[in-house]
Amino acid sequence: LKAWQAARDRQLARLEQLARDGRQHAELSRQSALLSQQLERTAAKRQELLDAAGADGEEALRRLHRQYLRRQELLGELRQDELAIRTLVGEAGMKPLDERLANVAGGELEEERTRLSEQRDALRERLEACREAKSRKRFEIERLTEGGDHADKLQQAEERRTELRRLMKRWAVVSMCGTLFAQTKRLYEHEKQPSVMQRASKYFEKVTSGRFTRMIAPLGEQRVLAERPNGELLDASALSRGTAEQMYLCIRFALADEYAASGVRLPLVIDDLFVNFDDERLGYGIELLQTVAEGPQLLLFTCHKHVLDAYVSRFSAASVRHLSRKT
Repeated sequence: LKAWQAARDRQLARLEQLARDGRQHAELSRQSALLSQQLERTAAKRQELLDAAGADGEEALRRLHRQYLRRQELLGELRQDELAIRTLVGEAGMKPLDERLANVAGGELEEERTRLSEQRDALRERLEACREAKSRKRFEIERLTEGGDHADKLQQAEERRTELRRLMKRWAVVSMCGTLFAQTKRLYEHEKQPSVMQRASKYFEKVTSGRFTRMIAPLGEQRVLAERPNGELLDASALSRGTAEQMYLCIRFALADEYAASGVRLPLVIDDLFVNFDDERLGYGIELLQTVAEGPQLLLFTCHKHVLDAYVSRFSAASVRHLSRKT
């Protein structure tokens, strides 16, 4: 009986174990089905993500993810650069800067970047040199301050500053005197010229048809200047030969007028003075000669027919005398 009971108990235990195993199997089957469904949904979601990303596999998706992270990193740097640019140029300067960048080619920007880089390096070198010079100066100041002759040097510096102020005052006085002297000299040259130069200037303006307005003899100098209408002064040596001879002719006529005004009437002898005159200058010269001839006796010598023709056009042919070699 005991053996039978023991066999029965074992049989019951086995049946219970089989029942439990059956329930576990059913649960496992159910869980397996759930996992299969979840796996299918996950696979579908994975494929959906791959399609949305435009990737044909996991490796391509990982590559796109790396590119996305790099893009976000670059966008962050771009925002920092834009903030730095706005800080440098200000809000008002952003629009002109954008317009300029839009009209500049990439090559030009690269050249500008290279130029600015070189300029930056040069400025860094200058900054470093200035720092070294500053250090040397600081060391020199400390050495002088710590030295026993510091007070003497300060006294010498103050004495030199005092001397400099004295010299500056003297320079101011001398400079003012020089300015006043120059103004007085210009006043004399422009308004107090000798009457001869005043007369000669009137003649000179006439014969040059206004190209020159007058002649000036600088105070204390042995030369004559010709003044243009715009105030430009030319030395007689800078004039053409024809204009220089016009100047000489006007001075001679002015001298004759000056002598005549003092009661001395001297004959005016002109020996082929017009030979270097062109037609225009010759016409003005003969016209001026006609004006001057109203005063002193005039003797004009020439061996050039064009000068004779110009003379006859203004003067009476009866005043012409033909001289031969024997005469």
